[in-house]
Amino acid sequence: MSLEGKVAIVTGSGRNIGRSIALALAKDGADVIVHARSNQAEVQSVASEISSLGRKSLGLLADMGDKVAVDKMMSDALAEFGRVDIVVNNAAIRPHKSFIDMDYEDWRNVLATDLDASFLTTKAALPGMIERKWGRVVNFSGLQAYQGRHGGAHISAAKVGVIGLTRALGTELAPQGILVNCIVPGMIDTSREEHTGARPPGRLDSIPVGRPGDPEEIASLCLFLCSDSNGFITGQTIHANGGERNF
Repeated sequence: MSLEGKVAIVTGSGRNIGRSIALALAKDGADVIVHARSNQAEVQSVASEISSLGRKSLGLLADMGDKVAVDKMMSDALAEFGRVDIVVNNAAIRPHKSFIDMDYEDWRNVLATDLDASFLTTKAALPGMIERKWGRVVNFSGLQAYQGRHGGAHISAAKVGVIGLTRALGTELAPQGILVNCIVPGMIDTSREEHTGARPPGRLDSIPVGRPGDPEEIASLCLFLCSDSNGFITGQTIHANGGERNF
C-alpha cells in the first residue's frame, strides 16, 4: 500500500487518532502536513517523528472554525509541497450545551469546525487531484450522528452533515479518480476527556469486543482507504466501534 510520492494533510493530528494517522501515512511513504489548532509543541513533535521516518513534514496551526485560517493553512501547504493528494478531515470540537441554552454563535462554531472545514480543505486540494486523476478524502463523523445525546444538537447536526457530504462527493468525484469515504469511530482509548467529558457508566458493556479501540486501529483503516489497495470503496460510511450498536 505504498504512498511514495503522495502528500497528505491530516487535520487535528497533534495527538491521538490524528497523530496515529499522520504517522501511519508517513510510514507508508507519504509526506505529511501536521495540523493543530494552537499547540505548536504537539505539532512540532509529530512533525519531528515523521522526519525521523525519512519523510518531509510541515507543522501548521489553524482554527478550523475560521475560514480565513483554513484557507491560509491550505495555501501554505500547497506552496510548500506543490500538491495535496490526501485530505484527512479529523479535526473536530465537541462542546456540549443544552439546546435551550445554546445561542447561534455556539451552533455556528461547531458547524464551522466540524463540517464547513471539510468543505474548505477538500475544495482547496481538489484542482490538483482532478489534474492528476487521483485523490483520497477521508472524513470523520461520530456516533452522535446516530445517537442523539443531550447537549449535542449542534454536534449531531454537523456529524450527519459530514456523512451527507461524503456520499455526495463519493458519487461526484469518482469519475475523476478521487475516492471519498467517512470513518465513524466508536469508543477509542485517547486522552480527549477534556472535550467529551467522562464516559457514561457501563459504556464498555455496550461494546461486544469488550474494550475500547486503539488509535492505531483507526489509523490502519484510514491508511487502507487512502491507498491504491482501495480502488472500489467510495461514498461509504465505515463504523469502527467494536460492534457497538450505532442507532
